[in-house]
Amino acid sequence: MSISSRTEEKHLISIGRVSSAHGLNGEINVVPLTDFPDRFREMDSLSLYKEGRFLRSLRVRDVRVSAGGNTLTLKTDLENREEADSCVGASILIEPQDRVPLPPGHFWVDDLIGLRVEDMEGRQLGVVSNLLSAGANELYEVQDPQGKRHYIPAVEEFVRVIDPEGGRIQVSLIEGLWDGGGAPCRQTRD
Repeated sequence: MSISSRTEEKHLISIGRVSSAHGLNGEINVVPLTDFPDRFREMDSLSLYKEGRFLRSLRVRDVRVSAGGNTLTLKTDLENREEADSCVGASILIEPQDRVPLPPGHFWVDDLIGLRVEDMEGRQLGVVSNLLSAGANELYEVQDPQGKRHYIPAVEEFVRVIDPEGGRIQVSLIEGLWDGGGAPCRQTRD
Protein backbone atom coordinates (compact mmCIF):
# COMPACT_ATOMS: atom_id res chain seq x y z
CA MET A 1 0.00 0.00 0.00
CA SER A 2 1.33 3.42 -0.84
CA ILE A 3 0.47 6.84 0.28
CA SER A 4 0.50 10.14 -1.48
CA SER A 5 -0.79 13.40 -0.08
CA ARG A 6 -3.76 14.99 -1.83
CA THR A 7 -3.83 18.76 -2.00
CA GLU A 8 -6.51 21.40 -2.31
CA GLU A 9 -5.90 21.14 -6.05
CA LYS A 10 -8.11 18.08 -6.42
CA HIS A 11 -5.95 16.17 -8.85
CA LEU A 12 -2.38 17.11 -7.87
CA ILE A 13 -0.16 15.07 -5.56
CA SER A 14 2.31 16.58 -3.08
CA ILE A 15 5.74 14.93 -3.16
CA GLY A 16 7.77 17.55 -1.28
CA ARG A 17 7.96 20.90 0.47
CA VAL A 18 10.61 23.61 0.17
CA SER A 19 11.88 24.01 3.74
CA SER A 20 14.60 26.65 3.32
CA ALA A 21 17.05 28.39 1.05
CA HIS A 22 20.55 26.89 1.00
CA GLY A 23 23.60 29.09 0.55
CA LEU A 24 23.76 32.23 -1.57
CA ASN A 25 23.41 30.82 -5.10
CA GLY A 26 19.71 29.93 -5.23
CA GLU A 27 19.77 26.37 -3.94
CA ILE A 28 16.78 25.11 -1.95
CA ASN A 29 16.33 22.46 0.72
CA VAL A 30 13.38 20.15 0.17
CA VAL A 31 11.67 17.81 2.63
CA PRO A 32 10.52 14.85 0.52
CA LEU A 33 6.93 13.77 1.17
CA THR A 34 7.36 10.56 -0.73
CA ASP A 35 8.63 7.07 -0.11
CA PHE A 36 10.57 7.47 -3.35
CA PRO A 37 12.91 10.47 -2.81
CA ASP A 38 15.23 9.24 -5.58
CA ARG A 39 12.52 10.38 -8.00
CA PHE A 40 13.89 13.93 -7.60
CA ARG A 41 17.13 12.85 -9.31
CA GLU A 42 15.15 11.92 -12.42
CA MET A 43 13.01 15.07 -12.55
CA ASP A 44 13.94 17.75 -15.07
CA SER A 45 11.66 20.34 -13.51
CA LEU A 46 9.49 20.98 -10.45
CA SER A 47 6.14 22.75 -10.18
CA LEU A 48 5.85 24.82 -7.00
CA TYR A 49 2.54 25.84 -5.43
CA LYS A 50 2.02 28.16 -2.49
CA GLU A 51 -1.28 28.78 -0.70
CA GLY A 52 -3.13 26.76 -3.34
CA ARG A 53 -1.75 28.74 -6.29
CA PHE A 54 0.89 27.97 -8.86
CA LEU A 55 4.09 29.80 -7.89
CA ARG A 56 6.61 28.80 -10.54
CA SER A 57 8.43 25.99 -12.31
CA LEU A 58 12.06 25.26 -11.54
CA ARG A 59 14.59 23.44 -13.66
CA VAL A 60 16.50 20.84 -11.60
CA ARG A 61 20.26 20.81 -12.21
CA ASP A 62 21.53 18.72 -9.29
CA VAL A 63 20.21 16.88 -6.23
CA ARG A 64 22.17 16.13 -3.05
CA VAL A 65 20.90 14.11 -0.09
CA SER A 66 21.59 15.35 3.46
CA ALA A 67 23.66 13.22 5.82
CA GLY A 68 20.51 12.03 7.62
CA GLY A 69 18.72 11.40 4.34
CA ASN A 70 15.62 13.37 5.32
CA THR A 71 16.38 16.54 3.33
CA LEU A 72 17.39 17.12 -0.27
CA THR A 73 19.35 20.11 -1.52
CA LEU A 74 18.41 21.06 -5.07
CA LYS A 75 20.41 23.20 -7.41
CA THR A 76 17.89 24.84 -9.73
CA ASP A 77 17.65 27.76 -12.11
CA LEU A 78 17.11 30.14 -9.17
CA GLU A 79 19.91 32.68 -9.27
CA ASN A 80 20.27 33.93 -5.70
CA ARG A 81 19.27 33.59 -2.07
CA GLU A 82 16.33 36.02 -2.40
CA GLU A 83 14.74 33.95 -5.18
CA ALA A 84 15.26 30.79 -3.12
CA ASP A 85 13.75 32.46 -0.03
CA SER A 86 10.61 33.30 -2.05
CA CYS A 87 10.04 29.56 -2.57
CA VAL A 88 10.21 28.58 1.12
CA GLY A 89 6.97 26.90 2.20
CA ALA A 90 6.00 25.97 -1.35
CA SER A 91 4.70 22.49 -2.12
CA ILE A 92 6.10 20.43 -4.99
CA LEU A 93 3.11 18.95 -6.80
CA ILE A 94 2.79 16.41 -9.59
CA GLU A 95 0.02 15.02 -11.76
CA PRO A 96 -1.24 11.55 -10.74
CA GLN A 97 0.14 10.00 -13.94
CA ASP A 98 3.64 11.13 -12.85
CA ARG A 99 3.60 8.93 -9.75
CA VAL A 100 6.20 6.20 -9.37
CA PRO A 101 4.74 2.97 -10.82
CA LEU A 102 3.75 0.48 -8.14
CA PRO A 103 4.11 -3.29 -8.36
CA PRO A 104 0.95 -5.38 -8.88
CA GLY A 105 -1.18 -5.66 -5.77
CA HIS A 106 -0.07 -2.27 -4.37
CA PHE A 107 -2.36 0.75 -4.30
CA TRP A 108 -2.14 4.44 -3.52
CA VAL A 109 -3.96 5.30 -0.30
CA ASP A 110 -6.02 8.01 -1.97
CA ASP A 111 -7.30 5.36 -4.41
CA LEU A 112 -8.66 3.40 -1.43
CA ILE A 113 -10.28 6.22 0.55
CA GLY A 114 -14.00 6.18 -0.16
CA LEU A 115 -14.19 2.52 -1.23
CA ARG A 116 -17.12 0.63 0.27
CA VAL A 117 -16.19 -2.23 2.59
CA GLU A 118 -18.18 -5.46 2.34
CA ASP A 119 -18.06 -8.73 4.22
CA MET A 120 -17.57 -12.01 2.33
CA GLU A 121 -21.36 -12.29 1.78
CA GLY A 122 -21.46 -8.87 0.09
CA ARG A 123 -23.12 -6.98 2.98
CA GLN A 124 -21.93 -3.38 3.13
CA LEU A 125 -20.15 -2.58 6.38
CA GLY A 126 -19.09 0.99 5.68
CA VAL A 127 -16.63 3.12 3.73
CA VAL A 128 -12.84 3.47 4.04
CA SER A 129 -12.38 6.88 5.65
CA ASN A 130 -8.65 6.80 6.42
CA LEU A 131 -5.54 4.67 6.72
CA LEU A 132 -3.50 4.67 9.89
CA SER A 133 0.13 3.81 10.37
CA ALA A 134 1.84 2.48 13.49
CA GLY A 135 3.35 -0.81 14.44
CA ALA A 136 3.67 -3.73 12.07
CA ASN A 137 0.42 -3.40 10.09
CA GLU A 138 -1.57 -0.70 8.37
CA LEU A 139 -5.18 -0.25 9.46
CA TYR A 140 -8.18 0.65 7.37
CA GLU A 141 -10.40 3.05 9.24
CA VAL A 142 -13.94 2.22 8.16
CA GLN A 143 -16.90 4.43 8.96
CA ASP A 144 -20.17 2.51 9.21
CA PRO A 145 -23.56 3.96 8.16
CA GLN A 146 -24.18 5.12 11.76
CA GLY A 147 -20.92 7.10 11.76
CA LYS A 148 -19.01 4.75 14.07
CA ARG A 149 -15.37 4.09 13.16
CA HIS A 150 -13.94 0.58 12.98
CA TYR A 151 -10.36 -0.55 12.30
CA ILE A 152 -9.39 -3.51 10.15
CA PRO A 153 -5.75 -4.61 9.87
CA ALA A 154 -4.60 -4.39 6.24
CA VAL A 155 -3.41 -8.00 6.07
CA GLU A 156 -4.47 -10.84 3.77
CA GLU A 157 -6.08 -12.71 6.67
CA PHE A 158 -8.79 -10.02 6.85
CA VAL A 159 -8.62 -8.09 3.56
CA ARG A 160 -9.46 -10.57 0.81
CA VAL A 161 -10.26 -8.39 -2.22
CA ILE A 162 -9.18 -4.84 -3.09
CA ASP A 163 -11.04 -3.67 -6.18
CA PRO A 164 -10.67 0.11 -6.72
CA GLU A 165 -12.25 -0.14 -10.18
CA GLY A 166 -15.28 -1.86 -8.63
CA GLY A 167 -15.33 0.61 -5.74
CA ARG A 168 -15.02 -2.01 -3.02
CA ILE A 169 -12.87 -3.87 -0.53
CA GLN A 170 -14.07 -7.28 0.64
CA VAL A 171 -13.08 -8.38 4.14
CA SER A 172 -13.28 -11.54 6.20
CA LEU A 173 -13.91 -10.63 9.82
CA ILE A 174 -13.28 -12.71 12.92
CA GLU A 175 -15.43 -12.44 16.01
CA GLY A 176 -14.81 -9.17 17.84
CA LEU A 177 -12.82 -7.52 15.04
CA TRP A 178 -15.62 -5.30 13.75
CA ASP A 179 -16.45 -4.01 17.22
CA GLY A 180 -12.94 -4.28 18.62
CA GLY A 181 -10.76 -2.24 16.28
CA GLY A 182 -7.12 -2.96 15.59
CA ALA A 183 -3.61 -1.59 15.80
CA PRO A 184 -2.31 1.28 13.60
CA CYS A 185 0.05 0.81 10.61
CA ARG A 186 2.79 1.87 8.14
CA GLN A 187 2.03 3.94 5.02
CA THR A 188 3.83 4.53 1.73
CA ARG A 189 3.84 7.92 0.03
CA ASP A 190 4.58 8.87 -3.53
